[in-house]
Amino acid sequence: ATTVMSGQGRYGTLQLTTVSAADAVILGWLFENGPQPLPVPLAEIAHAITGPATSRTPGPIVAHPATRPAGIATNGRTLGNANAPHTINLWEDFQCSNCGIFTRDMEPQIVANYVATGKVKVVFHDLLVIDGNVGGTESLDAANAARCASDQGMFWPYHDWVFGNQYSEGSGAFTKDRLKTIGQMLGIKDLSTFNSCVDSGSHNSDVTAESSGSGYSSTPTIVIDNGTPLGAYDYATVSAAMDSALGQAALPSLAPTPTATFLTYTVKSGDT
Repeated sequence: ATTVMSGQGRYGTLQLTTVSAADAVILGWLFENGPQPLPVPLAEIAHAITGPATSRTPGPIVAHPATRPAGIATNGRTLGNANAPHTINLWEDFQCSNCGIFTRDMEPQIVANYVATGKVKVVFHDLLVIDGNVGGTESLDAANAARCASDQGMFWPYHDWVFGNQYSEGSGAFTKDRLKTIGQMLGIKDLSTFNSCVDSGSHNSDVTAESSGSGYSSTPTIVIDNGTPLGAYDYATVSAAMDSALGQAALPSLAPTPTATFLTYTVKSGDT
């Protein structure tokens, strides 16, 4: 974290601080759920952060324009040159908050710096995790709906809108009605066919087969070509792996890591 400014208040020091987007997720959970007894095992922290925040309810669906450069080829769930020599395989769950962070913050840089060159393509894969953790079928329904959009050549725009309208896990953000509304707002041409596909779960068996056959258990899982999963999903980790695969010097980040701003207050000893 970086302190932008600080000043002395009546009861202590008031600081304006910027933190990374990932830290913002942690702080947001702590603000909602309150302080926790320490020490807390890392696995428990991870579950707490990614677990459902039942007090949150989905808001209105909002437009989410694509942030990738114009002219990037798409073919189903493949983004970029279908004949590119290298592949970034993304195994994701549409309810996964870390997948949302990756999609909004890191993926645009990866596409601009690597996919746009024609040497790298991105392939999306379904990996259902959240439904098993919190119950319900929102992850499955969202994955099916994205494949319904793919039937009409709209997977990637739909993918952007779904991740752009994430809320808490199991919160009702991805009911079938909301998924159909996203398709309507996005402008899917044959809306009747799309809605029928969503309602009937036309691709459910394909989604579950891909997920269960993956051998992976956490999202996002990122695999370069046929290698082992990367240890993290931040831009530096993914770009280093791509540079190694391409045999080139490291490329600079397209943009700085997004930050969020929070006010912190340190109370002086003896104050109540």
